[in-house]
Amino acid sequence: MHKMDMTFLLLELRTQTVAVGERVKGGTFRPCVETIPTSTLKGSFRDHFGLQNVKAIGFFRKDTYEKAVFTYSPFDALLKTSKLPISLEYLKPKQGFSMVIADIYVVKDEASEKLVKALPAEVSIGALKSKGFGRCEIKHVGEVKPALKVGYLKGRLLEEESESFGIVEIIKACHGYLFYPTSQVSGMYKKALFEGSIIKGPEILIDEVYEYD
Repeated sequence: MHKMDMTFLLLELRTQTVAVGERVKGGTFRPCVETIPTSTLKGSFRDHFGLQNVKAIGFFRKDTYEKAVFTYSPFDALLKTSKLPISLEYLKPKQGFSMVIADIYVVKDEASEKLVKALPAEVSIGALKSKGFGRCEIKHVGEVKPALKVGYLKGRLLEEESESFGIVEIIKACHGYLFYPTSQVSGMYKKALFEGSIIKGPEILIDEVYEYD
């Protein structure tokens, strides 16, 4: 194990309630992920700061939150009727904490340095923003030069950006798709690496070290 020749900016995010939902078709239950995918942060930083290509990934601190369920009925404005109720899983502060806290790691480059100059600030992430979910305070904490490890990826990032995050080898991929925002109202799905992928990369992305047979 050795230090990488790569620097990440460390940000701290705090929120009272947040729902970063799984994108599922149909069904009335929407589960919440416990990390912040790269695509979610990319869209938030673009909308709030006008920065198009910030590469960042986030991880909620497990000891600060617990899961809860919020049920609501979407309203169809055209038909003027409420649709079938949907139950949305979200994160709220665990007893003893006033806020849910997350660590955000941002690839240090020209775009991220512009981001830091705009902090501290308030941003929104996730679902149900109109109901008060996902209002976040975010600030710059410092810089991190992580060591290189082999292990299980603990977040979700676009596969095409894996090298930008310092991943030098994808040993085993667990693929999924993330919504890549191209504007405030549109976007596309792109192939991504999901939790459980085995990678050789920065230790900040690793959940558990992988032991070779």
